[in-house]
Amino acid sequence: MKVLENQFKIMSSDCDRYGHLKMNRVLVIMQELAGEHSDKLGWSFENTLKHNAVWVVTRNEFLIERYPTIGQAVRGISFPGRARRGIYPRYYLIEDEQGQALIRGSSFWVLADVHTRQMTDIKDIMEDFPDTSALAPFFHNPGTADELVEGVSQSGVWHPVFTELDRNGHVNNTHAAERALCFLNEAADIAQHPVRAVRVSYHKEMMAGDAVDMAFVSKDLDFSLRCDIKGELALRLSGNLF
Repeated sequence: MKVLENQFKIMSSDCDRYGHLKMNRVLVIMQELAGEHSDKLGWSFENTLKHNAVWVVTRNEFLIERYPTIGQAVRGISFPGRARRGIYPRYYLIEDEQGQALIRGSSFWVLADVHTRQMTDIKDIMEDFPDTSALAPFFHNPGTADELVEGVSQSGVWHPVFTELDRNGHVNNTHAAERALCFLNEAADIAQHPVRAVRVSYHKEMMAGDAVDMAFVSKDLDFSLRCDIKGELALRLSGNLF
């Protein structure tokens, strides 16, 4: 199975008060496509755990070409690229029923040792993952998130709770985008100028009980969010608006 395809419907809970698909929901869709495809290829959470490893995303990026509407049926498509030095790229496309692109994205996944939390690898995965070299990626490889140094600043402290944790025991990669959207609503007219593109770089796990210092900056159509734990960078998120 080189390519995974899933059909689903955009729900009202996926969207903000203006009817726009929330950026964290885009990341959820990407995550679920990646997870299901890995399951079907034989490397589910349970199977990697047998090797004392879990899948962890290190970068995400997506571009919204056109927003889907509430109740719209869409198709999610994903396939992995060639792994290099323990980094597993993956590409995503969300399209409408006519095959027109709505959202394109990509991510870098790695395997982390459950004890040391350091990057590791499982050689058998390379044999089980398909050769997709003949397929054209839907999007370029994810870039590094930027950090604005000028603009209107907001700040806050995030105390992650149980419902924000995933099976890896840390804050799921999608939740920082929720925080960024709340800041963004105060800084911009997102009803008329919704999010167009997002990049996220993950540097350090965030756990329940952590005090996460958030620094949000916006300028014109650009924005960024930095999350620190005890002065150490945990995550950067950046993007721009339509």
